[in-house]
Amino acid sequence: MAGPNGKPLNKHKGYEIMKINEMQGNLNNVEGKVKILSVDKREITTSRGDTVYYYGLAGDETGVLPYTAWEFPAPIKPGDVVQIKYAKTKVYNDRMRLYFDSKTEIMLKPGEEMEVKNTYKDVKLMDLTTKNPFVAVTGKISNMSGKEYNKAGKTFIIYNGFIEDDTSRVRISSFGKPLENGKVYRIVGARVSEFNKQLEISIGDKTEVFIENEDMDFQRYYKLFEVDNPAGGITIMGFIITLGTKSGIIKRCSECNKPLSNGVCPDHPEKPTKLDIFSYFTLDDGTKYIQCIAGKNAIMPFIGIKEEELPHYAGEIYRMLEEKLYGHAVKINADFIKNEEDLSLRVNSITNIEREDISREIEANQQVK
Repeated sequence: MAGPNGKPLNKHKGYEIMKINEMQGNLNNVEGKVKILSVDKREITTSRGDTVYYYGLAGDETGVLPYTAWEFPAPIKPGDVVQIKYAKTKVYNDRMRLYFDSKTEIMLKPGEEMEVKNTYKDVKLMDLTTKNPFVAVTGKISNMSGKEYNKAGKTFIIYNGFIEDDTSRVRISSFGKPLENGKVYRIVGARVSEFNKQLEISIGDKTEVFIENEDMDFQRYYKLFEVDNPAGGITIMGFIITLGTKSGIIKRCSECNKPLSNGVCPDHPEKPTKLDIFSYFTLDDGTKYIQCIAGKNAIMPFIGIKEEELPHYAGEIYRMLEEKLYGHAVKINADFIKNEEDLSLRVNSITNIEREDISREIEANQQVK
């Protein structure tokens, strides 16, 4: 009796010995030797209560597959070679996936090495670095839009937006491959680069893109000492211990958005000016302190004024900033910006700390202890 790939089944034990590239369709009782490339876990609530499942990537010399496991041996870690028996494969969204259930045997092969074909290191967005320029990432797409451009007489479309996971949010560019907002994608062979003091990833001709069925939790609370690269969409709680004396109203060109020193843009003198708020301050969260900059989109909701009210309050903005910010405990959502020697924060939003934030902080400190 032959299996779906034409290879004979092991008649004594009822399973089929397969390589990754031979796993086609919905199969039961699959055996193989694979290298575990990543291990993540997720807690979910079902009708039977809270439970945990594991997921990641496994591969051999012929390819790589994602896996889901409802039980996973604790000693096994990324990089280990294991023998699997009584596993299953299923096709979801036109992509194969390995499944390990309570009947699956996962046996560690101590000391064994395995070369895995065409693999990129799976990284969380928080761990992106230009030192590892090509990676595999998984995240949800947001704010993606396309723009046409011409090159060598041909028209192309470049899509720009954000990708985020449970650790960070970064910019993403895709050349010719549209990505749908709200969808979670696994992107294999993404290129890591630096732009405007932040990291971003891009999708090229050789990049592989797959739709994933995992959902994601974006509660990204960190202490300052935990962040050492320009991550985005991070929430920090702390005290504002200084407020820059030049914070307040600034004038900008309505055309190019450049700040104006004398009220007239040298490039667009005919264009009207617009008012903006620029503030800079120091935030201390008990582990470190960091310099922050915030514009009107972050400041106006916090101090309680609308854009059309800026001319009326222009002379009072610094007083309002001092009253609302200086010496207060706040919760900030921000992007970390890479400077020459350290990091700073570009603030997206500021809110007052609520009771549930304090409870979360106490719980986090208890877990550390």
